Amino acid sequence: MSRFGIMLCLVLLLTLAAPAAAQDDTTPEPPPVTTDDLADAINRAQQAAIEAERAAQDSRLSRDEAANSVSLASDLFGLFEAMSVVIGLVVPILAVIAGLLGFRRLESAQNELVEARERFERDVEQKRIELDALREQLEQTAKLQTAQLSASVKEQRETSGRASLALSLLPMGERQYRAQDYTGALDTYQRALDFDPNNPIIHYRMGYVYTQSGELNKAAQFLTRALELDPGLTAAMAARGYVYRRMGDKMTPNVERDLTYNKAEQNLLSALETSPKLMDEDSESWWGSLGGLYRRRGQTDQAINAYERATEVTPYSSYPFSNLALLYMQTQNREGMLKTYRRVEQLAFGEIQGEANNYWAHADFITARLALGKYDRIDEIVEMGLEAAPSDSPYTLESLIDTLMRLSDVIEEDKVLQVLNVIERIRAYKEAKQVARGGQASAD
Repeated sequence: MSRFGIMLCLVLLLTLAAPAAAQDDTTPEPPPVTTDDLADAINRAQQAAIEAERAAQDSRLSRDEAANSVSLASDLFGLFEAMSVVIGLVVPILAVIAGLLGFRRLESAQNELVEARERFERDVEQKRIELDALREQLEQTAKLQTAQLSASVKEQRETSGRASLALSLLPMGERQYRAQDYTGALDTYQRALDFDPNNPIIHYRMGYVYTQSGELNKAAQFLTRALELDPGLTAAMAARGYVYRRMGDKMTPNVERDLTYNKAEQNLLSALETSPKLMDEDSESWWGSLGGLYRRRGQTDQAINAYERATEVTPYSSYPFSNLALLYMQTQNREGMLKTYRRVEQLAFGEIQGEANNYWAHADFITARLALGKYDRIDEIVEMGLEAAPSDSPYTLESLIDTLMRLSDVIEEDKVLQVLNVIERIRAYKEAKQVARGGQASAD
């Protein structure tokens, strides 16, 4: 191959290798050809030429062989010269290509950085908008909660103030009830209820007063409402049981009355099971009301047991002893009856001395005196008892008449006439009061 051909092949190979290296970023580049490498190649060529000449002389080679060796050396020398020229051209080209590739990579990285920054700025702006919306929502919520809290505090203050006013009226209502002014007590409790309509105690008090005034349906409504507001209010439960018993008393003997009595027993027993020493607003044990229920049913033994429980709760009250005395007589225990009535007389007299307008003490005192046959000053004693009777409660006089009628059934015949005379006097007084009350109502 001629020198020119060899040089041309080398140039073509180097030219084709450059694009391939540019396209494949992963292929490692060949080490660069340095000036020292070229000088070393030239020296070796020259040394080969000298050795060739020496060999020709020493070995007495033919002139042609020597000429060929010299020619080969010259060709190699020329080849290296050509390679140095080519390499001098290729190296700058490769540098330019590498520079172009590096610029493209840098430009691509810059573009990616710009896009990332734009995405980051968009995300930051979106988050800022979301945070602004959240902050505005929180501010509105805080304002709303503050307004609600202020309104709640204001309402609580107003409610507390109304409740305080309602409670301040309760003592007045109690004093009016003690003075047997049932109408005044109901008016006062109604005013209290206007201030505090969900107060169970006020509902209970109104129900109790309505019971004593004989308005049993209203009494049941208020007592039921009290229990709705406070299911554990045993006083209201017992009072409702007493109302049911009173309702049953007005019914003719039938299934409906039995059911009403059953409701009365259930309420009274539930209250007394929870609070065995529970007393009503007249300071009497609710065991007495349960005893009255059993007596009306004809359950004498249960009635005696209930009244005896009442005497344990209120040992200084004449009420349970007076009822026990009649029950003893019904069981043919005359001695027990007289003994008990003597105690009733003492207790009732003491109660009257302590509270002159205690109607129930007057009623027990009248009954005891008649049962014991003590008729001296009986008219005066009856008159004092009638004057102590609440004008707004016809039931109180009816209760005394019922007790005296039961007494007339069990005492000696020589005492019956005196008892019946007292009964007639009480009835006459009751009718006169009703007429007077009706005339007053017409005048109003």
